[in-house]
Amino acid sequence: SSAITMADAETIKQHFLRHDTNRDGRIDAAEFNVMLKRMGVLLAPSDEKRLFDAMDKDKSGGIELNEFVAQHPTIVALEKRAEEKQCENLRAKTAFSTEEIQAMYNNFKRIACTEKDDGLIDKHEFRQLMVATDASHNVVFYDALFRMFDRDHSGDIDFSEFVSALAVYHGKTTTSTSTDVRAKFFFGLCDDDGDGYISKNDLTKLLTDGLASNNLKLTAADVKTIIDLTFNKFSCEEKIDFVTFKRNSAVA
Repeated sequence: SSAITMADAETIKQHFLRHDTNRDGRIDAAEFNVMLKRMGVLLAPSDEKRLFDAMDKDKSGGIELNEFVAQHPTIVALEKRAEEKQCENLRAKTAFSTEEIQAMYNNFKRIACTEKDDGLIDKHEFRQLMVATDASHNVVFYDALFRMFDRDHSGDIDFSEFVSALAVYHGKTTTSTSTDVRAKFFFGLCDDDGDGYISKNDLTKLLTDGLASNNLKLTAADVKTIIDLTFNKFSCEEKIDFVTFKRNSAVA
């Protein structure tokens, strides 16, 4: 193999230290698992163990810096292939171009390490992202949007969820059911308690928070009037179900 430069060596060392979270001078099996997740490399447990054992040359139960350096080209190749595969999958599922997905990936990686460097975006990191790009600072809306991005309800957003949600938001889905998907996305934004219905309480919470975040004031009576008029438009008294929402809204 070709010799590495001093700059390369320092970069690899920093890469190693990023994954050696307990600072004991080696990457153990648990840290290795987190490292692969950060890289987007999804392996079966048996394959992950096989790779770990292959990198742990001295069979100490941990990957030391010299072992990490020796295997760094393999690590980089794995990450690159994982990124390419994910890009291919998302390219097939959405109307985004390869360049757009690559730009989103770079942005995602930047956001995902602002609080907890785990390759995922948690609720706090998502709020920070929204605060930085949205002047309204509507926290209730951010939390509703986070729920829509976090499709598996794990409490974190992975890159696939990130792109898939953006595709729905921007009308860039390619499936035959894209109209339903888009309507469900916006329905979910309004269904604050996630019970499958939009209640007057859900809409009141969204409206009052939206007004407050924009420094606008309405009396409780005015807010109630707006909510009542909205429900009258949908011909509903207390709750709006998805079928009614889709039939009467413009988002579909």
